[in-house]
Amino acid sequence: MLTYQDDDFEDLLGDVAHDADAPSDAETDTIPALATESEMAQLLGITANRVRTLARDGMLHRPVRGRYDVRASLKIYIGDLRDKASRLGYAGGKHPGKSDLEAEKLRLARQQADKIEIQNAAARSELVKATDVERAWASVLRDVRAAMLAVPSRCGATLPHLTAHDVAEIDREIRAALEGLADGN
Repeated sequence: MLTYQDDDFEDLLGDVAHDADAPSDAETDTIPALATESEMAQLLGITANRVRTLARDGMLHRPVRGRYDVRASLKIYIGDLRDKASRLGYAGGKHPGKSDLEAEKLRLARQQADKIEIQNAAARSELVKATDVERAWASVLRDVRAAMLAVPSRCGATLPHLTAHDVAEIDREIRAALEGLADGN
């Protein structure tokens, strides 16, 4: 995990010890000491509204009305970003149990999304209750059973050459088939 000390921030931000050979701020394009709201927004790559929010939350240092101390603000802002990244497991920061917690949060989010998807499908009448389906199929199967049990007597009435024994045999076969289906065979 990379860590920085205050000296490192000063190096990064341009606040290094000045020796005689080092160019002054006027000679190079360096970070200014103070910046306006719009300049801070441009420097950080955020909106002016976000700059105001960060200042209100203490994430940017505003020593004078309408002016921001750039170096102090960057230290605070970058430090906060680093802390957030560390909490999220970036930059090598590992927290015991963090991945388990994140996995559970992800699982919960997926389940909530699934629940909402099911509710939406039900609202669009794309889903029906299992009890309604079961009741409808039970009715259909009762009708099929009644129609099948009526076959032997209809055969006996329409085919006069069949004997009572033949009709009884047809009836026995149909009942055996229905019982087999009821038993799952």
